[in-house]
Amino acid sequence: MEYLALEAIHLDIARAEVHIAQVDEWRLAVAERRAAELARGDASIHLQGAYEHELALERYRDSLQHELKELRQALQQRIKTYEAARQRREILDKLRSQQFDRYISFQAKQQQRSLDDLFLARRKRGR
Repeated sequence: MEYLALEAIHLDIARAEVHIAQVDEWRLAVAERRAAELARGDASIHLQGAYEHELALERYRDSLQHELKELRQALQQRIKTYEAARQRREILDKLRSQQFDRYISFQAKQQQRSLDDLFLARRKRGR
């Protein structure tokens, strides 16, 4: 279960990184368009709109960066949780294995005692 939660955070981080890259592409396109409009001598109202659009994209990118930072912190916490769960699982598996080994050893001793008792009973009858 912890592994699935860890994978979900990895997926969220990948999505955020892709989204940031996409916003960077949009910002670059807007900046290039604004530079072209400036070179053509377009009206300042168009330049102002392009500049505001670029600022909005920059603020959006900043919010995505903040979200990515929080996701990475959540990932670090989830990794710790996953490692703790994995260690608990390994301890339980080891204890279960040791208990099974003790059970097998006990059963073997019981079987050997039964065989020894049978052997001694037959030997006593044979005398």
